[in-house]
Amino acid sequence: MKIREFYLRNKTTIFLSIFLAIIGVISIGCVVLPTIFYDQWIWKYYWGPVVADASGHTAYYNGVRASEGYTLESEITYGLILVIAIFGIYKLLKKYDIKIDWKFALALMPYILFGSTSRVLEDTGYFSEPFVYWFISPLIYFQIAAYALFFLFLGYYLEKKYKKPKVTVNSVLFSGGLVCLLPSLFLIGIWLLGYRWNETTGVRFDVFLIVVGLIVLIVGLVYLIARRFSSNEKIAVYRNPLNLSMLVGHLLDGLTSYISISDPFGMGLSYAEKHPASNMLLNIWGPLFPIVKFVLIIVVIYVFDVLYKSELKNYQRLVNLLKIGILILGFSPGLRDLLRVTMGV
Repeated sequence: MKIREFYLRNKTTIFLSIFLAIIGVISIGCVVLPTIFYDQWIWKYYWGPVVADASGHTAYYNGVRASEGYTLESEITYGLILVIAIFGIYKLLKKYDIKIDWKFALALMPYILFGSTSRVLEDTGYFSEPFVYWFISPLIYFQIAAYALFFLFLGYYLEKKYKKPKVTVNSVLFSGGLVCLLPSLFLIGIWLLGYRWNETTGVRFDVFLIVVGLIVLIVGLVYLIARRFSSNEKIAVYRNPLNLSMLVGHLLDGLTSYISISDPFGMGLSYAEKHPASNMLLNIWGPLFPIVKFVLIIVVIYVFDVLYKSELKNYQRLVNLLKIGILILGFSPGLRDLLRVTMGV
């Protein structure tokens, strides 16, 4: 009991100490055993792929090779960081009693769009070194998180301070996101209109229309079925806008990857997949990737809103935050890939 009481009283200090200890061990290891800690670990699996992505070709450091894309080690690491980040954000939003719902998800949409659009601008060669690294994952996610948290706290402060006219957290969060997003939209717009600062394989509005059309068709059918059987609670949950947005995000990722890599319509596309798991599914059978993504989201919605609905009713804030995280994991890379194909980069 004493150990439990000590933990509850000092859990923040404990977690901070563990984090600092890990950073300390890695830092000392890079100084004392740089070949093992930096060359063969940090460079090979984490920083090297970022440098390779920025340069557009394989990178070497002290003879150690690093290629563009994710490694199994980096995907596991970033996955763990994501889980920890979601839990931390959940605790933060709960502490300040900020409601997480569909409106909150809409307020975050400009940041999600900013991540995808700025990433595409990096693909076009718009940014130069070392600034370019700031727009390559995972650094771009830290950048977006910093902007979102800044405007979140600003909105919280303004909401408490100004009652008339009414200022809300969501309105400030959304407005701040637009400030970040609009320059990227402008640059993409002028690229599509013909002002380009790098080579392109050609603008492909046909791919854009095919992907968007298929998403509208599939999600529209899901919505119509859920509406038709709205009296059945197990089916009606698929009308929820946050649930539908998760479907949109992962269909966008799955269909764009399938069409741009497998090129089922013979449009002369020649893109490649960087994620090992996705690449495995695409190699087995191209359509399997979007199908698996669609089924997984259907199952996730069923688990959250039907199977464990009663058990999770007191944790709706956490459930909705997890749904937003799932939306981002699909929509962000999916939109980036669709814009890449559309812009011909």
